[in-house]
Amino acid sequence: MYICWKFKSMLTIDKINKIDFETESEILKALANPIRLQMVGLLMNDECCVTDITHTLGISQSTSSQHLKILKSVGIVYPKKYGNKTCYIVDNQDVIQILSILINKYNNVK
Repeated sequence: MYICWKFKSMLTIDKINKIDFETESEILKALANPIRLQMVGLLMNDECCVTDITHTLGISQSTSSQHLKILKSVGIVYPKKYGNKTCYIVDNQDVIQILSILINKYNNVK
């Protein structure tokens, strides 16, 4: 059974039932903040330590830590320990695709 006849090739009840909407909405909620979007953009291609993130984005260490905790809790960023330093990197291909769409949108603006 199709949800809507216009979208026969896209959505069926079976496909809808397989989506974990709770998890997906938590990821989208975590991305729905300008500072966290900037962090993800910064961490998409390379890892950065918390001090580098703090300086690059011009935010306090505590603000940076709070946002990174949220991103980590939903599986968007992953920490790597180097002695007493903690660095983060995005290791979620779906999130990278989402942010790439946003980046491409602004790359095409003249």
